[in-house]
Amino acid sequence: MKIGVYSPNWIGDAVMALPFIHQLKEKVPESEITLICKDWVADIYENHPAIAQIIPLSKSDIRGFKGTRKTGKSLQSSELDIFYTLTDSFRSAAILWWSKAKSRVGFHSQMRSLLLTDVIDLPKEKVHRSKKYLYLIESQTKTGDSIGIKLTDEEIQWAKEELENMGLEFLVALSPFSVVESRSIPNKKINEWLNGSNQHFLIFGSSGDSDRARSLINECAEIKLTNICGKYSIRESMALMSQCQFTLASDSGLGHISASLGIPTFSFFGAGDSEITKPIGKQTFVINKEVYCSPCHKNVCMNT
Repeated sequence: MKIGVYSPNWIGDAVMALPFIHQLKEKVPESEITLICKDWVADIYENHPAIAQIIPLSKSDIRGFKGTRKTGKSLQSSELDIFYTLTDSFRSAAILWWSKAKSRVGFHSQMRSLLLTDVIDLPKEKVHRSKKYLYLIESQTKTGDSIGIKLTDEEIQWAKEELENMGLEFLVALSPFSVVESRSIPNKKINEWLNGSNQHFLIFGSSGDSDRARSLINECAEIKLTNICGKYSIRESMALMSQCQFTLASDSGLGHISASLGIPTFSFFGAGDSEITKPIGKQTFVINKEVYCSPCHKNVCMNT
C-alpha cells in the first residue's frame, strides 16, 4: 500500500508529527510511506526508518493556484492509495485532491471537506498537537514511545570531531530564541540564570538569530558562550546538539529537536500553551510560567 503524508510546515510541528509517522507504519507495516513537506523541514524526516521517500517542496512549488495545482498533479505518478494531510489548510487539501489519491484524509477545516474523501472532526477537547495528528488514524498510542529524529553514525562522528576541532567539550545547548519574540528568553534572564556557571554554552539558532546571539554574548560577558547560529545546516546542528549534556530551550523548534534526540531538555514556556505544544521526550522538563495573560497569541509581549 502506498501512503502519502503532507507534513506540517514548522520545525516544531514536524517533530510533533513523528509519532503519527511511527504509528502509521506500525498499523500498516507493509506500507510505503511518502512524506511531502516544505523543504525547510525535510531534515527532520531524513533517515527515519518508517519513511520510504521524502518529497521536499520549495515556496515556488506551491505559490498561487498554478503552483499548487502543478504540485498536486505531479504526485499522481506516485499512485497513492491513501493521502493524509496533517495541516488544516485549504491548500494542502487541494494538493491531495489533484493527486488523485484514492483516499484523502484530513480534518474538517477551512471549507475544504469536498476535496477530501474522509473528513475527521477536530478534537473538541484540548489535546497535545502530536495526539491531534493521531486522531486521523484513530490511535491514542503514547507519543513518547515513538521513534524520533534519527541521526546516522557518520553524522554523530562528524559532530564529535567538529567539537574537538573547536576545542569544546562538556557543553550545554542553549536555544533561547524563537521566531515569535514573545516566546524568546530575554537576555537579562539568561544572564541571571547562568551567571556563575562553569559550563560552556553553545548557542543554537538560525542565521537570523546571529545578531541576537552576539548581543547576548555582549550582555553576558562572564558566561562562557559560543555562537553557532546559522553556521551549520539543520542536520549538522542536530548532530552537534546530540553531543551536549543537556539543553536549555525556549518554546521553539530547537527545543522539540533536542527532546526528540533524547537529550535532557528544559523547555521554558511563557506565552505559548505547553498543553498543546510542549516538546515530546522521556527526558523533557517543562518550566511553565503560568502568568495571568498566558497563553498568548501575540508576537510581542505588551505587558513588559
